[in-house]
Amino acid sequence: MSFIPASVQFLNAIKSNNISEVEELILNSDLRKELLIEHISYHGKDFLVNILPQFRSKGLILDIKKILNIEED
Repeated sequence: MSFIPASVQFLNAIKSNNISEVEELILNSDLRKELLIEHISYHGKDFLVNILPQFRSKGLILDIKKILNIEED
C-alpha cells in the first residue's frame, strides 16, 4: 500500500466534486490550515467559498472563513 499525500487526496476529492470527502480530509488533517493555504495558492479560493454552505461542521466553516478572510453573515 502506498502513501498518498493529503494534498493529493484533497485535490482528487475536489476534482470529483466529492464534498463530504473534501470536508472529511480537512477535518482529519493535522495541517488543516497549511492544506487549505496550499490549495488556495495554486487553485484560488472560489471552489472553497462555493462549497462552504454544503459542509456540516460549523466549526470548520468558521475556520475556513477566517483563513479566507470572509466576513460572517
